[in-house]
Amino acid sequence: MKPMSAEDLQAARRTAADRFYAVGMSYLPEGWTSEFRKSLTGMCCPTKKHLCGPRPVTRKSLYIWLHECAHAHLHAEKRKKRHVEEMEAEQWAHEKMREHDIAVPRSMTARAKAYVARKIEQAEMRGAKSIDPNALRFAKKPS
Repeated sequence: MKPMSAEDLQAARRTAADRFYAVGMSYLPEGWTSEFRKSLTGMCCPTKKHLCGPRPVTRKSLYIWLHECAHAHLHAEKRKKRHVEEMEAEQWAHEKMREHDIAVPRSMTARAKAYVARKIEQAEMRGAKSIDPNALRFAKKPS
């Protein structure tokens, strides 16, 4: 297999960026506003119907964007325990990427599990009376 030329590589990256952007924006809920951040961080504000996140043009930025869209779709109406919301958002982002045939690297899955584990630890430190068993399984934390 012949290596790609610099021009071919740039074209492939542009094509991927356009595809990731289209996928990401297709999940912005109707009637919501959004803004892009320069950092790889996100925020969902259901009361204002506003979503912030990185421009979804790389696999990682798309994943973060989809995670925030998940909060808008799943948690705008009814609040749950934070560690449960985060687990559901991580799973939803994974699912949407796979539906669009965008591979989710193992490192991204490991980071998602570690993030939920951290949210569980925070809940425990705040004195949570119970931790969701599905979240424990997802984070692979012993009960």
